[in-house]
Amino acid sequence: MTDALWGGQGLFAEALPGWRERPGQRQLATAVEHAMAERGILLAEAGTGTGKTLAYLVPALLRGERVIVSTATRALQDQLFRKDLPLARGVLGVQLRAAVLKGRTNYVCHYRLKRTQGEGLLDNRRAVQELRRVALFAGTSGDGDLSALGGLDEKSPVIPLVTSTRDNCLGSDCPDYRACFVMKARREAMAADVVIINHHLFFANVALRDEGVAELLPSATTVVLDEAHQLSDIGAQFLGSSVGTAQALELARDVLACGLQLARGVADWQGLSSRLQKAARDQRLIAPHGAHRLDWAQAQALEGWAEGLNRWQEELAGLLAALDPFEALAPEFTRLIERCREQQALLAAWQRDATSPPDAEAVAVAAQETVRWLEVGSHYLRLLATPLGVGPAFSALLAQRPQAWVLVSATLTLDGGFRYTRARLGLNEGSPALAAVEGGVLPRLRELRVASPFDYARQTRLLVPRAGFHPSDAEHSLRVAELAARLVAVNPGGSFVLTTTLRAIGRIASRLRELLPPNRVVLEQASESKQVLLQRFAANPEAVLVGSHSFWEGVDFPGEQLTLVVIDKLPFAPPDDPMVAARIKRLEAAGRSGFMDYSLPQAALALQQGAGRLIRSERDWGVLAVCDQRLASTAWGRRLLASLQPFARVESVDEAAAFLLAHAGPAPASAAPDVAAENPAAAVDGDPAFEG
Repeated sequence: MTDALWGGQGLFAEALPGWRERPGQRQLATAVEHAMAERGILLAEAGTGTGKTLAYLVPALLRGERVIVSTATRALQDQLFRKDLPLARGVLGVQLRAAVLKGRTNYVCHYRLKRTQGEGLLDNRRAVQELRRVALFAGTSGDGDLSALGGLDEKSPVIPLVTSTRDNCLGSDCPDYRACFVMKARREAMAADVVIINHHLFFANVALRDEGVAELLPSATTVVLDEAHQLSDIGAQFLGSSVGTAQALELARDVLACGLQLARGVADWQGLSSRLQKAARDQRLIAPHGAHRLDWAQAQALEGWAEGLNRWQEELAGLLAALDPFEALAPEFTRLIERCREQQALLAAWQRDATSPPDAEAVAVAAQETVRWLEVGSHYLRLLATPLGVGPAFSALLAQRPQAWVLVSATLTLDGGFRYTRARLGLNEGSPALAAVEGGVLPRLRELRVASPFDYARQTRLLVPRAGFHPSDAEHSLRVAELAARLVAVNPGGSFVLTTTLRAIGRIASRLRELLPPNRVVLEQASESKQVLLQRFAANPEAVLVGSHSFWEGVDFPGEQLTLVVIDKLPFAPPDDPMVAARIKRLEAAGRSGFMDYSLPQAALALQQGAGRLIRSERDWGVLAVCDQRLASTAWGRRLLASLQPFARVESVDEAAAFLLAHAGPAPASAAPDVAAENPAAAVDGDPAFEG
């Protein structure tokens, strides 16, 4: 990787005004180049601002062989395909073909679109309008990717009616198979030199071998897994199994539509559909109101739980008996029968009493590595069986073929090392993935840590109160809001308040609206879709956005769009979460510390991600406030603190506010809210909570 590419007079400098040479970027690109040549595994942490995307794209493009790039989200896929890849190809002057491949539910399904139009069952004007827009889009789009249809909410009830899933796709039996957008995307991917996928699609292939990547992976000489810190959590979703009320309701709708279209009058399709829908909805009503995660034993303790599942099974059995005579009539009936049987099997496997299984030894082994739990949403529930880790499956995949694997992220290390990440991905010593491969060299795994080029001591301030902010306090959320309000009032840019729970969002947002002047827009997660919230935030230069998990990463607002990030408390996963509890239990059974070996590393990586929202370029500046005194007052808190970038520390709100004011120019017309006058306990000036 030479000066001709990366130097101050190189190709990128000529193409991009303001280009700055970054030694870390060149170092990462060289490591990627070596991994590709040696068919090795590269585990690389590239600090924010390194330019990691170009660092792996450039050597991949120059090598001229097929490469698969997988990233965490569909939005990042689109950014890679539409921005980063065209830039790299243009600068390098290479003519490689590129394609982006997503899961089925991202593409319009001609068959389901026509069927939904023909049914005429949509019951509100907005849904009818959205269906009309989708139909127009499908008729003019070259790829059917719904992300190109602006203004369509990602949670629109129309989307599942006009897209397919693995469950309801008819495959080659579909009358619209030749025009299928999914199949077209797969064909283009197979013909491309660079294919951009996402981690969900990657692991769906590993688990199901049914999402269009199975035949693609073996053909690539290099696989790049960007945002690799998410691999373990995303992988666990797909390597387990799940069945839920949404699948039952969709099955019921499809039975009704198919029955009325192909066998009207020969069975009570309306009754069969309605009874299955009722059984699924009744099961949801048995669970507690709101959003919860319950383990298997807690689910069994719910009044009427087992009886409700039996009714659900009975309705599936009745539906199966009604469908059976029509199996030869049309492929739609064959697929409906398969779905019925699959849901029956998944429900039975989840509900089975582990104390008396049909095959005690086999189930006992599986139970050690799989957790059965219940996810309850406002209008749905899902019964899941999730593996405790993805390490065995992931390491086996990397051991199968002599390919190069590049795993890169801004947050992969703890205490300066990769030990925790390696353990989660099954890449510890003795892993089959580390054995020699044909044409490769040993050691197969190499590690690289590249620091961020940003000057955090100059560009930032980190506020960590030493007292007065303990998450167990009943008024903690209100105190967070009051501290945030003082900083927001003098902040000339946008502000994020990131919470660790959904429950805290409403309390903090409401208090901020009370304390801040009316011209300060306060946006609140769940009030609108994430896409709309981010658009409104970008359109209001001094807006405040209060959000939880989905805003901690993958959100990029450079410059004065975001100059203040307030975190309400350290992001520990709730210990009563079934998966968290099971992982901690397994560690403690092995004589290890669940807190030090799981909870703390998870919190460290999450904290790094949240803090990473603040500084996105050399010109950015801002304040990060972590409203949790444990970060400064405990030994393990100081370990978390050391995992962050080298922010310049302050311990009073006045110091943090002064830093914001120094960048604000003339004082804002609206003075800081007098929080102390409203609540003497929340006084800032002279309050021990903010003194050194």
